[in-house]
Amino acid sequence: MNRPRNHQLRPPRTNDDRPARAPRPRPQGPSGNVPNIQQVIPGAGVSIVLKADQPTGREVQGVVQDLLTRGNHPRGIKVRLQDGRVGRVQRMAAAGTAPSTTDVPPAGTTSQQPAARTNRILRMETDVRLYEEEFPSAPPARSFADYFPAELSTPTAPIPENVSSATAKCPICGTFEGDEIAVSRHVEEHLT
Repeated sequence: MNRPRNHQLRPPRTNDDRPARAPRPRPQGPSGNVPNIQQVIPGAGVSIVLKADQPTGREVQGVVQDLLTRGNHPRGIKVRLQDGRVGRVQRMAAAGTAPSTTDVPPAGTTSQQPAARTNRILRMETDVRLYEEEFPSAPPARSFADYFPAELSTPTAPIPENVSSATAKCPICGTFEGDEIAVSRHVEEHLT
């Protein structure tokens, strides 16, 4: 089915009709303008935000060892400090500023600075085999009587030795004696 096309003819565009492009804005971090790639060089003192501290914006200071970003970045150039920490540069540190004493050193490094409080849970574990008197290796020796209550374990009256059990005699022959079951079987032998 052929349908008419409702295209409107537009005049051709010329270079004069295009709006001028605005210059690209300089990258900005959370604290304003961040240094560019020409300012951040190995050996320079900088303030960085670690990846873990990005929500809080907490900055630590140090000296740049390596540049990890090739160019400018809106949130700051990623660098590795001489102590191994990695983060994005927020500002250049003052010329005579030493790293802050409130910074927490990365795991596995030793520092002469006072340690900051961390949210680590420390567990103290000991070997229970060292406490043999509290935890014996085998259960104590027990007898069957240990599992009964004390009042049942000792008999209240002695059992007489000459107690006769219920015995019966064979009604047919009169000579066989035994308990009731034995006598009934004996009688069946007489009848078969």
